[in-house]
Amino acid sequence: CRRTRNKPGYGAVNNPPSLADQIEQTGHALKATDLASLLSIPTKTIYRRTHAGHIPCIRIGSCVRYDPFVIARWLRAR
Repeated sequence: CRRTRNKPGYGAVNNPPSLADQIEQTGHALKATDLASLLSIPTKTIYRRTHAGHIPCIRIGSCVRYDPFVIARWLRAR
């Protein structure tokens, strides 16, 4: 029926938020385990790619944290 096609919202698809959007919404610095869980990859891979300079991070003493906004921007650029 043509009338239903003209109604607002007809055929609209509710896309789930992107992974980058989900990461931005965390609201706090992420640990390697948190980031690994969100990306569905092993924590060891996160550490290895961080050490190689492939994943942007924040170093606080011996601790490594990941800014969710920087990680989201990094993911979108890939």
